[in-house]
This record gives sequence, C-alpha cells and structure tokens, in this order.
Amino acid sequence: MKLAKLIKTTVIAAGIALAAGAALAKDYRFVMVSHIGSNDANMGWLTESLKEFEKKYPNVKTEYISTNNYSVQEHVRLLEQAIATHPDGIAVPIVDANAFEGPLRKAIASGIPVVAFNIPDSRPEGKRIPYLTYVGGDEYLTGKNLGQYALAQAKAGKVPMPTRVMCAVHDAAHQGLKARCKGMREVMEAAGAKFDELFISAEPTQARNAMQAYLQSHKDANYIFTVAGWSSPWAWDVANKMGLNPDIGKKGMTIITVDEGPVSIEGVRQGHILAANSQGFWLQGYAPMEWLYWYHELGYEPKSDILTGPVIINKDNADKWAKLVRGVFGDAEYKKQTGWQ
Repeated sequence: MKLAKLIKTTVIAAGIALAAGAALAKDYRFVMVSHIGSNDANMGWLTESLKEFEKKYPNVKTEYISTNNYSVQEHVRLLEQAIATHPDGIAVPIVDANAFEGPLRKAIASGIPVVAFNIPDSRPEGKRIPYLTYVGGDEYLTGKNLGQYALAQAKAGKVPMPTRVMCAVHDAAHQGLKARCKGMREVMEAAGAKFDELFISAEPTQARNAMQAYLQSHKDANYIFTVAGWSSPWAWDVANKMGLNPDIGKKGMTIITVDEGPVSIEGVRQGHILAANSQGFWLQGYAPMEWLYWYHELGYEPKSDILTGPVIINKDNADKWAKLVRGVFGDAEYKKQTGWQ
C-alpha cells in the first residue's frame, strides 16, 4: 500500500510539474518578410515549410509577408511595418544591404533577432548587418556552377560552345541576381565567350521587347541565362519566334535558368532548358525559424553561414525533382505553375 501510495503521489507530482511547464512555455511570433510573392512558385516552398515548423513547435506562430508588386522600397516598407509589431524574430533576404541596413540595425538594437535567408549581406565582414546567421544558397556559386555545367555539356558536344551570353535580369537592384550573373560571367568569359547583363524588368511585354531588341543587335548571342525561372519561357518564346532554334540541341540558342519550381523543372523535362538549380528553398523557410527558436530557448548562435545549395537540375534528375515538387505543391498547383504552352 505504501508503494502504491508513493507511485500515485509521484504521478500526481509529475502531472503538476508538466502542467506547470506547459503553463510556463513561452509563445513566440516570428515573421518572414519576403521578396517572393504568390506570383512566384517558390513561395510555396517557404510557406509549406513554415506550416511544418509550426507542427513541431506549436507554441510558435509564424507569419509570411510579401508583395506581388515587388520593389526594394515596398520591401523596406513591409519590413518596417513588421518591426513595428515587435515580433520575437525576423527572417528577411538582404536584397539591398544599403536600403535594409537602417531598419534592421534598429530592430536588432531593440532586441529583435534577425536571420537572413535567400540573400546575404555580401559586404565585407565587419560592415555587414549583424544578423544571427544566413541560411540559403550562394548566388555566385549558382551562376558559376550552372556555367560550368553548360561548358561541360558543350565540350561533350551536346550543346553549342558559347559565343556570347545574355544574362537577363528583372530587378536591377537585386544583389543576389547580380551575383548569379557574376558567377556565370566569370566562367563564360574564361572560356572566351562575350557576356552582357541585360535589364528586362518583371513585366512580360517589356521583358520580351528588351530581349528581342538585344538579340536583333547581337547576332552572335547563343546563350541566355534567365536569373528567374518564370522568365525562362519568355526568353524561349522570343528566341523561337526569331527562328533561333531555342530547344536544347547541338545548334541554336541554349537557355539556362534557376530554381526548383515547376516552370524550371518542366522546361528541363520538355527540352527547352538545359539546366536549372535548387538552392534548398524548403530549408530556407524552416531553418531560420528553428534558429530563432533555439536562440530564444537555448541561447544558440550559429558560428557560420548555413548553405542550402546550389544543386544542378538537369535531364538526368528532373523526373525525381518533378515528383518531389508535386508532393509539396500538389498536382493541380504544379500544373498551374508549369508556365509552358
């Protein structure tokens, strides 16, 4: 009887302790202020990963804030709005270090921890915004690795050797896009190709007109690198209507793009795109939230950046990526975001 009474007392005490612990568990609110709106397939990776994070950490509420009409000024406005609500943590891409520095340093000074995702502050150490860490791909390596892959395919005789490369950029202030072009430029110029960075805008008609005008005045251009997956069908359509034979082969125009969204994967599978890349978008949503949580709960601070890519997507692995992405987006959404006629 004494043993039974002791067990009963212990169970009751444990229950009280658990209840007290649950009562003391602190609730958190983390905000992701993104440059990726609902018109970009990659938003699905981030929002789905936030849902999975909340399942694991039910005492954390996450919020995803973005706009479909992107500009640096609008992004700063959304960031300042988020800071004014005093969240327990912020994840944000450093699209423009100069524009973001003021509000982010003010937030950090007020005790709001910040994790950079997708795009880091690329300035020298000591001048960077003092965020906890960066989680994402390396945009320079994205361009460099894709360029090296294209050259390897050209040397194998599967696509033409590059003579002139157009890097199609839709946002002239986006440091990550510039870094992608820089990586590609270094590889292509080292191989003897000419290289041009062309601002096309994110507006379809304006972008098509810019690319058409460029191709009409640069007859030796035979490679297009679109630094967003969703602009690759525009490049293909322009080149196709100009009779430049843009499907992948030994002659004609070769198009390379980025991202693991449906439009990029289907472009590769259908033979319109030579290659794209994955930068680990799902991890870029989940990991920043987890580091913010560990920072609050355990005082953890990462000692280095956390790279989540790049990984080349080509005809050899595109089917596997399509299966993975369909699992995340669902068949209907995947088909909706395919983007090819």
